[in-house]
Amino acid sequence: MSQPLPLALPKLRSFVRDAEAAADAALIAKIDLMRGILHTRQSEEMPAPHVCQDGIVRLARAIQSDVGAQNDLFRTHDAMTRAGREIWPDAVTADYPHDTPWFEDTGDEASAA
Repeated sequence: MSQPLPLALPKLRSFVRDAEAAADAALIAKIDLMRGILHTRQSEEMPAPHVCQDGIVRLARAIQSDVGAQNDLFRTHDAMTRAGREIWPDAVTADYPHDTPWFEDTGDEASAA
């Protein structure tokens, strides 16, 4: 049994926010790892300055992939916002009395409840 649209949509907004936050966290973790590798190999104890270069190259590719995935996620967010504007062009109805389209990020969690 499906939920009424005004109840389901705030959950979708929350899911998108969570996915965007997770994507940011994954990217930050990879960048922190890259920073750690670079700082570690600058140590006087390293036998050569190119130690772990293959790992850095692979990590750079993973970061690039994450940025591409984030772009797709942001495009999904934009597409859902456009769909919300089509569903509720006025966005203010008796059933959904909010003054912004259903998926726009208002920053106000109370509007999602």
